[in-house]
Amino acid sequence: MKRWEILNNFISNRKYKSYLEIGIHNPNDNYNKIIVKHKIGVDPDPAAHATHVMTSDEFFSKNTEKFDIIFIDGLHEAHQVYKDIKNALAVLNESGVIVCHDCSPISKEGAKDYEDFPLEDYGKYSWNGDCWKAFVKYRYESDYLCYVIDADEGCGIIDTMKGSEVTERKKYSIGEFRYQDLCENRNALLGLKPDIVK
Repeated sequence: MKRWEILNNFISNRKYKSYLEIGIHNPNDNYNKIIVKHKIGVDPDPAAHATHVMTSDEFFSKNTEKFDIIFIDGLHEAHQVYKDIKNALAVLNESGVIVCHDCSPISKEGAKDYEDFPLEDYGKYSWNGDCWKAFVKYRYESDYLCYVIDADEGCGIIDTMKGSEVTERKKYSIGEFRYQDLCENRNALLGLKPDIVK
């Protein structure tokens, strides 16, 4: 299952009408495949053909709309992804869903943050960045159901319609996570689920 299939399933099953995408890069990769009445795309690169050519921080500071479903696939750095999650929650309609891409990186090389990922490695590895750290941090402090669908390099779901499955709240610091922690505890940290939409 690909990210657009996950998103379209939520849109269809829950009759969502509004969609926000943070980080488009190439609209044919995902944005153009989303079937919904109203959609907005945000990307600072003019080549992405976003409806809003700006950073996510700029968008959230000006935006007055609310959305049923939000897809976060912008800057693949944990601190920014965590900020995008919190900002997205503030503009999410009741019973809405946030989907975060790149939450289950498939290689140590691809899980490096932007500063540590060598330019020559683009093309050799899929660069997921350290988005997973932001998702885990939020999952363990959230009252909502948060899990990662084990598909398309990990699609993290934040479902405000359902309560959390986490039994013990933890205040994680993004800086304390290592890729080795993910390798040893992937299922527990991510709440990994098979290729399904709940």
